Amino acid sequence: MKRALTAVPVKPVCTVSAINLIAALMAISFLVLTSGCSSLKIVPEQTPGSQIDLSANSQAVVKDGTEITVRFDEDGINSYNLDSTVTSFLITIKNGSASEVAFSEDSFVLVDDKGLQYSLLTPEQVRDMLKKDSYYLMPYPYVGFYYLEDYQKTSFYNRSNSSLPYYYELYPQDIFSKALPMTSVIPGMKIEGLAYFKIDPADHQKIKLLVFRKGASKSSPPDFTFPFTIVK
Repeated sequence: MKRALTAVPVKPVCTVSAINLIAALMAISFLVLTSGCSSLKIVPEQTPGSQIDLSANSQAVVKDGTEITVRFDEDGINSYNLDSTVTSFLITIKNGSASEVAFSEDSFVLVDDKGLQYSLLTPEQVRDMLKKDSYYLMPYPYVGFYYLEDYQKTSFYNRSNSSLPYYYELYPQDIFSKALPMTSVIPGMKIEGLAYFKIDPADHQKIKLLVFRKGASKSSPPDFTFPFTIVK
């Protein structure tokens, strides 16, 4: 006489505790990634004619009626940092002259203590760099979403274009909206924003931001100089 077969329920491999463990490991990894820059302090160096604000950790220089203030940005783009290190400076340009002043993308050059120079990164370049190394997603198959909007975008995209991968956004509007606008400053007005550079301050002891007016020759001395010491 044949015995009846009984179905045995199989427990799912991915339990709640396993998911919690993965989430905890990701949180620890995030802290490790972001704690590296927290021990660094980038301090402005006093130069002839400059004014240092210790409370803001910034340095201001006035020349020909134009005042530029620079400080290392500790909270902006640096919170996104992964393998592609992006360092940013908050720059304020105030025009106290009687005519317009203008600066362009090639007006800002960062140099280090090893003689290397770094050009300004555009917001588009920063966005592309961050997309390549995003920690916003868990490795497959444990895909997690930090924002409900990303989940909704993914669901909609998979329904309409299932054959193509979805490219997760890192909210690039923040990168663009916080960037220093490359526009002429009219008399009595000012502009403010972040200048991005691909450099890891932990690898250096000193860095220096050079600022040239729009169209100025880079062979000539910079119009503004902002040296910084890196304290570890």
